[in-house]
Amino acid sequence: MIVSDISFLRDSDRLFSTLAGGRAAGVVITGALSGDALDAARAGASHYGIPLLASNRTLHQWKTDLAGRVTEMSVVALQQHAARLSSLFDQLRAPTADVVQSIADLLSRELAAEVVISSRGKILAAAPPTAPIALASVLTNPDRRQLTTPAGLFARVELLGNRDQFLAVALKDPSGAGERALVSHAANALTLALLPSGRLDEPDFRQALTEIRLSVFQLLMTGHVTDAQRVMAGVSPGLLDSEEARIFIINCGSAHRDLVLAEMEKDLGDTTLPVRCPAYPEHIINVVPVHTEHDPEQEIGRLLTTFDGAHVSVGGSSPYPMANVGAAYTEALEALGRTEYRTEKMIVNKAKALGLADILPADLARAWASRVLHPVLTATGGMQILSSVAMALEFKTTKASRIIRIHRNTLQRRVAKVFAALGFVPERTLDRVVVSLAIQIVATHGADPSPYREVSLDDVLGVTPVRAWAEKLLRPLATDSRDLLQTVRAWVLAEFDSEAAGDRLQLSDRTVRWRVQAAETLLERDLITIWPPLDEDPGEQRLSGIRPLTVALCVTTPPGGARPPLTDPAAQVSSVPR
Repeated sequence: MIVSDISFLRDSDRLFSTLAGGRAAGVVITGALSGDALDAARAGASHYGIPLLASNRTLHQWKTDLAGRVTEMSVVALQQHAARLSSLFDQLRAPTADVVQSIADLLSRELAAEVVISSRGKILAAAPPTAPIALASVLTNPDRRQLTTPAGLFARVELLGNRDQFLAVALKDPSGAGERALVSHAANALTLALLPSGRLDEPDFRQALTEIRLSVFQLLMTGHVTDAQRVMAGVSPGLLDSEEARIFIINCGSAHRDLVLAEMEKDLGDTTLPVRCPAYPEHIINVVPVHTEHDPEQEIGRLLTTFDGAHVSVGGSSPYPMANVGAAYTEALEALGRTEYRTEKMIVNKAKALGLADILPADLARAWASRVLHPVLTATGGMQILSSVAMALEFKTTKASRIIRIHRNTLQRRVAKVFAALGFVPERTLDRVVVSLAIQIVATHGADPSPYREVSLDDVLGVTPVRAWAEKLLRPLATDSRDLLQTVRAWVLAEFDSEAAGDRLQLSDRTVRWRVQAAETLLERDLITIWPPLDEDPGEQRLSGIRPLTVALCVTTPPGGARPPLTDPAAQVSSVPR
């Protein structure tokens, strides 16, 4: 986007938010620039990570001269990069007696670099021959992926299949994207060159391994731990022989997912279970069995440095029982979501993040949830059915079906059948909130083994700790000057219809949506999707953000005030209005 009149950027925050949502390449502002307007544009671009170029050249100059020169420079850079890669591939098409040394020579020649290839403490190749001296500080500390040598060289280390083999390259100037790409490709070529003979079928093997890992992950997500261990035993014996596991979710941003996955596998080897997420094409899911001898958090964190500028982010869970990997995935996804609202791009929970179900009074909550879910809990395989329904409610039907590998229509029919048995309407978001809360309570506290007592949702929510939790959750909205709390309350009362909420508040639909988005930032929770992806289910909303918000608003409603109309079939006479 080229902006020739900076006055068009009056609402720069909304513009850059829209551009970020569409993954814009950048913004160029041309012509006369005023200081205040330019500062506002810079702040908006920085906040949303949009590249910004401000120039006092006219739009005519850009069209007639500058744009062409930039294009020519890009073409020259691409031609140079293509020639370098062609030279690298030639080494593999017609390998010499020492292909490792040939690749080292090529890198040194093309990049004017010091290059060393090492394996198990021995130098396999060096170019020029004095490179080991220049890279002495790197060779003694190869765990640091990027560093500056005492002589002022900018060094980069790429692992070659495992921690014992690596490629070290040092340049006089910081490497650009082209140089980094060539080094990365060279590392891939060296990894193949150094593989022991016998695995001739590498592409087929990798594809099969990918499918096996995905199947094992989906078995874990549906609670089939023993089956997952049996499948994985033939590929990586002992990997899943652990009582607990953590989940790390990597959002690859603008980096290619396969490159991020390859980089992670270099660092971690076969100590974890990495999976290309079947629901979110930019995500990698890593199941990390908890072993006292190794914590992979540091290696995963290096991805942010390795792919600096690609907006990579990481969310990690605390340890969970292996049978409860689904809950760990949910916690990791929520941690990843918080990176959208913070400057830190890696958020890892050291201890279990307490959700709404955790702070409810266990005895009362268990009794209430058991009464609500009784028709399904008493059926054969009832808890497993409820687990899949919970996934559909938490992540939307299409996403959940891909994660647990159940056909979308089958999962949708299962949700409809369960809701009908419980007396709820699946199309009603507030009913989905109540059912998901009941399932979470049973998963956290278990079902009530005693005869089902007459406990209402009001009884469960009407205790002092829940009230304190609700007030703390809503405090950022209550103290904001934009009247966000009133707007969000009206939005929930209108059952998440922004137009109806706007009519109640005498505001435009757009203003309501803008304020809900502002509340998202303050609460660090996903509440509304203004431009949903085409493959998402219309009318469905992710409940991880709106469930606690709805309950908090219900708990803090003053006497006589309008409360979110939550259905409560467990109450004889519901005190929560429908």
